[in-house]
Amino acid sequence: MESMAPNPVAPGRVPAGRLLRVGALAAVLSAGANELLLAIASFFLGAVIIPPDRTVTFGQVGGASVAGAVCEAVIFALIFRFTRRPIRIFWGVAAVGLFLSFLPIALSGATGSSVGTLDLMHVVAAVTNVGLLTRLGRKA
Repeated sequence: MESMAPNPVAPGRVPAGRLLRVGALAAVLSAGANELLLAIASFFLGAVIIPPDRTVTFGQVGGASVAGAVCEAVIFALIFRFTRRPIRIFWGVAAVGLFLSFLPIALSGATGSSVGTLDLMHVVAAVTNVGLLTRLGRKA
């Protein structure tokens, strides 16, 4: 005899309003955390430089963090809509995305503390965005 109980991990839709709120919160928190990290790193380690001698600015960090959060929210919504195990799959996709985000830093020619700071900013954004979005998924 099969159980007629609803499957809590069946594909579905994330409520658009909730996704917008959580995506916006993720964008604000990851941008703020990364701008704070940039300020601390710049104070203690000197300017974060990407060759050829371009200093990373707060605007660049904020914009990239917001863009990343928006992309992750869209990817999360698609995965949630079309898969049976959206949280697990999203974690996997996010891990691959985080790994791939390190490649441009490595290929840019940045060195020393700049590389460490940029890598750490990517990790902070990923943890913030994925953490918030997967909490959304568990409640949807």
